[in-house]
Amino acid sequence: MMCLPISNEGKGFMKNRVMMKKTFVLLTGGALLLAGCQAGAPSADKPAAAPISAEKKSEPLKISLLLKYFSTEPPTKAAEAFKVVEDYTHTKLDIIWAPSPSYDEKVNTTLASGNVPQVLLVSRDRADNIVAAVKSGAFWEIGPYLKNYPNISKAVGDIRLYNVSQNGKVYGIPSARDLSENALIYRKDWLDNLGMKPPTTVDELYAMMKAFTQKDPDKNGKDDTFGVIENDGSGIFNQIKVWMGGPNGWSIKNGKLVPEFMSDEYKQAMDFMRKLYQEKLINQDFPVTKQNQMLDYLGKSRGGGYAGAYAQFSNGWHTPLQKANPDAKLDFIYKIKSSDGKYYKQAGGGYNGVFMFPKSSVKSEAALKEILDFFEKLADDKMRTLIKLGIEGKHYKMDNGKPVIINPELFSDEVIPLRWIMVADGITDRTAVGLTPLDERITKAQEDKEITYTSNPAFPFTSKLIVDDKIIEDARTKYILGEIDDNGWKASIEKWRTNRGDQLIEEYQKQYDSAQANRK
Repeated sequence: MMCLPISNEGKGFMKNRVMMKKTFVLLTGGALLLAGCQAGAPSADKPAAAPISAEKKSEPLKISLLLKYFSTEPPTKAAEAFKVVEDYTHTKLDIIWAPSPSYDEKVNTTLASGNVPQVLLVSRDRADNIVAAVKSGAFWEIGPYLKNYPNISKAVGDIRLYNVSQNGKVYGIPSARDLSENALIYRKDWLDNLGMKPPTTVDELYAMMKAFTQKDPDKNGKDDTFGVIENDGSGIFNQIKVWMGGPNGWSIKNGKLVPEFMSDEYKQAMDFMRKLYQEKLINQDFPVTKQNQMLDYLGKSRGGGYAGAYAQFSNGWHTPLQKANPDAKLDFIYKIKSSDGKYYKQAGGGYNGVFMFPKSSVKSEAALKEILDFFEKLADDKMRTLIKLGIEGKHYKMDNGKPVIINPELFSDEVIPLRWIMVADGITDRTAVGLTPLDERITKAQEDKEITYTSNPAFPFTSKLIVDDKIIEDARTKYILGEIDDNGWKASIEKWRTNRGDQLIEEYQKQYDSAQANRK
């Protein structure tokens, strides 16, 4: 049984879910929907599918899949690594590759045609046509089966299964990625200059920011630095509110969904930010600071850090700083202890798409189980290593106990495409090639068992209501700037509620109650 994440998760409390205006074609009468009404699990008065014969079991299982690719040319199945996958899983794979830029369109046209492969990697699982197809019964519900597939269950986990659920039921396997890549990236050389250690609590974080502002951390004799760069997206605020034990989007109190900004922790985080602003520990122009200005503050050694993601260590964000100051050192803080002694971290959706199984092409429960067996084998250690590294001696070699790519071009052509059939493609692990010491520390952070991921119980829900998020966003900024007080903040919440906010709460609550009932 899929468990509801204890806390709250992922995206902004409504920003990415309230307006679900899609460009997808809504399927209303296609063959897929018709098939959904006709096919399904065996009913009480219908005999179960006959067991597969020994002769048929000896033949490779044929599986058709629709997957995406990112290279200039579609991958070729002639690669030896593909054959190893097929041999190990005893399958014959018929993969339809579609380029990433037009992949969603390919999914739409495939669904509309009625000629659908057995496995469909769906990137936009909340698109109107996908939701309609699910409601019509066109896809298999796989939740009840997952207890028999420990590798899949372990790879994806309860939070991701909850996030991909529709009305409390799971209709596909999430292609898992890391639940969170967020971190506070800071100037380690400044901290070293000051003889300080990385902060582990909010109070220590404040002390670091104050020292970065007041104690000349770059040793240039000038009063020209400040603690952390904040931007108009309130990056550091979003991390601090969760570090303090607050919600991420929404919370559940006594069975009721509550927007995050109605929580005490959210208000405490605003008070903390207000203090940082008043003491000039963050840039005073943060409400209008854009990404290029953040990079400018960082490159000119003005700000001592920013709320970012691990990927920014490798995507060029830090190039201006390194060019201006080759001796500058950056590091990251990924966990801060809350007042209750726990380490909370904001979780994202945790998946790159969903493997779904149309009933029009997967015609029986027995056929579904065979395909789930395939994904179960893909999720075991041997296949995970193959799909991450390829074949030893051809794609990689071991050097001092670490895998090293032999031919990057061959690796890119033959191994990388395999990852799109993995259920844990985007999860950082120690099998990756070319890990630097920084990469290894990031991997260790992602595997940290002390972290409690704060997930969003409203993540799976959708609404077409137009609710003005800026009421809250503007009020939060004004509160931090000292332009409104507690009464002004409370008035802004009431304004949000009367501008369809209460309607949104009611709508999400109905979806939550229905999902809970279906999960029992």
